[in-house]
Amino acid sequence: MKAITANPETIREVFSKRYIIPDFQRPYSWDKETCGKLWDDITGFYGTGTTKDDKYFLGNIVINPSAKKTDASWEVVDGQQRLTTLLLLIKALHSNAGTVKALEKCLRIEDPLTSELTDELRVNSYVISEDRENLQMVIMDKTQDMPECNILKNYKFFCEKIEEWRKYNGQTSEALNSFILALLDNIVLLPIHCGSEDDALVIFETINNRGMSLSDADIFKAKLYHNTPESGQDKFITDWSALYNHDWLFRILMHILRAKAGDSSKETGMRAYFTKTDSPLKNYSEIMRSLKIINNIEYEWYGSDEIFSLWCIMYTYPNYYWNFPLFVFLHKYGLFDENAKEFVLPDRYMGQFTTLLEETVKYFFIKGVVYNSVNAVRDTVYKVCVDIEKEKDYLSDYKTNIYKEDLADFKDLLATDRLKRYQRGVVLLAAYLNPKQDKKDFANFMDGKVEIEHILPKKWNNYDGWTDKLWSEKLNILGNLVPLSKKLNIAAKNEFFDKKKEYYKKSEVQDVKDLLKVKEWKPGDVMAKQKEKKERLLKYFI
Repeated sequence: MKAITANPETIREVFSKRYIIPDFQRPYSWDKETCGKLWDDITGFYGTGTTKDDKYFLGNIVINPSAKKTDASWEVVDGQQRLTTLLLLIKALHSNAGTVKALEKCLRIEDPLTSELTDELRVNSYVISEDRENLQMVIMDKTQDMPECNILKNYKFFCEKIEEWRKYNGQTSEALNSFILALLDNIVLLPIHCGSEDDALVIFETINNRGMSLSDADIFKAKLYHNTPESGQDKFITDWSALYNHDWLFRILMHILRAKAGDSSKETGMRAYFTKTDSPLKNYSEIMRSLKIINNIEYEWYGSDEIFSLWCIMYTYPNYYWNFPLFVFLHKYGLFDENAKEFVLPDRYMGQFTTLLEETVKYFFIKGVVYNSVNAVRDTVYKVCVDIEKEKDYLSDYKTNIYKEDLADFKDLLATDRLKRYQRGVVLLAAYLNPKQDKKDFANFMDGKVEIEHILPKKWNNYDGWTDKLWSEKLNILGNLVPLSKKLNIAAKNEFFDKKKEYYKKSEVQDVKDLLKVKEWKPGDVMAKQKEKKERLLKYFI
């Protein structure tokens, strides 16, 4: 890491430089409420009565030297929202005050030869949006031709606030000039000057605690955009906007590309992987096609009732590593119609994929219940991904890494209430495996809001032979749990068993329907269901 310096600067000093908002940043997003807080901070400070020595700290900005221009300019990694908003406030003051040269110098760059102000702004946005044009139009007094946007709304907001302030403070030019001087010379920012973009990103992520961290996908988007020929950049923006959860798509893509490269080593950071010297992002067209495929599988593809149900059950799993082998397989063997935006897995591969999904379910739940650690599954997942891509016996990777001791511990734990984070998934899987369960009905059920119902309720009542001790022992074992739609679960919540059955009649889940044949819910009934579900699960897993 190169040398990093940080010295407080007044607004006048900050806006004596040229800033570039890099293309990986998000578009300008501050709203009137956020601008109102900034305005209140500044006017509140001024209202206390300022002297030349009084300063008000307005926050940090993180910057590094920009390579986009030959002359001195700074790339803003953190602080673009604040700098842009301050520029709008300065413009609103300039519009209200008339000709104040000090404000104009904060808005626009001076010609180094003539000292005349140019049309180039102090803050120049390269974000892939309309921010640059909108900011230019506001600063150059062309708002009559502008579309409604945050930049225009916030500029108008500051204009209104300044008018209100002037009325309250007597409408004198002396009062406004005093306020302008306080803004320029008594309000300070702390620019953190970093030697490189990488250093700036590290510093930003270390100190940023305001919620919206810069995502990896923001960086990748900018690099893909620049790798795309100019003739295709509009289409790129359209295609990118049609994708969801970009960071997640890139994480899956990284494992697909690692599998293609035969890399089963420890996973590296996603940003390091995609921004290395031989970055895959250089092949922009293939990257975008893969992202579209992953997006379509994640949000559109159904497969079959069995595939959909098991996939939904896996969504309950407390880590995401189970996804990677499935996506590697689908990306390798599936077909994608880009015009129709439709992913299809040919029939000849459906059986293989269903088997892979089932073996993934078995491996992850056994390892999860027994070890409750991501370390127990990661290395195997990386190997499975590579072997799928290399068309080797990937199923044996799962099977050889489930040991006799694992199976014995798993069998014992199924009989307890110690399933921890895996309880929800195991309850759903037990219901899915009910031999009388209609698979389409179960898939429809899983497409809604699903909760886990405690047949003997969490709020205990002393009835049907239950004691406090028995209730606490049996409350959270499999025999007392069934999946139920959220609506029905709310209705049945703490009712007596006979009353609950009125709601159970409406369920699509066979495990719930089977309860209708039970007259009372006594300890013996719970244990009978416990034995039934345990045997059903063990038959599947072992």
